[in-house]
Amino acid sequence: MQFNTYTVAGALVAAELVNEPSASATRLSLLLERHEVHRPSMDQAAAAELHRWADELRPAFETTGTEQAAVVDALFVAADCRPRLVTHDGLPHHLHYAPLDAKVTTRVKALTTAGLAQLIADGAAGRLGRCMRKGCTVVFVDTSRNGRRTFCGVRCANAVNVQRHRARRRYGEPRR
Repeated sequence: MQFNTYTVAGALVAAELVNEPSASATRLSLLLERHEVHRPSMDQAAAAELHRWADELRPAFETTGTEQAAVVDALFVAADCRPRLVTHDGLPHHLHYAPLDAKVTTRVKALTTAGLAQLIADGAAGRLGRCMRKGCTVVFVDTSRNGRRTFCGVRCANAVNVQRHRARRRYGEPRR
């Protein structure tokens, strides 16, 4: 699946915010800078606001279908998302989901909501997921070619596969 790099950035930022529940303001600023968010600097109060926002984002990764769409639609209202066609720093015109002069938290809320919504609207809602290993709470955006990812990474996938293998051996299932 082809992803619009700017749109998917909002979904990727959403996943990273959810997975970094207590990141410092500096760490969050670096995360936003890595995803090319305009003026990403923030203070501790802004970081705390984004941590609360991450709690609201989590259900978008843990639900499916109509419920998932309703969650993201409610995020649009909470984020007060208002797309703008802007240009800055010598870049061509592009969309921002909040005014350029808005606080960084306002812009991040709008960006993350728009990124999640665009994936759902493009028929890629199934690419928003939570790791299937019991006890793991990591969420992700599946950017793989086939879109069939079920674990946050190789470590969790290996742990589950080893557990399954040991269970088969324990109960005498024949080798394949």
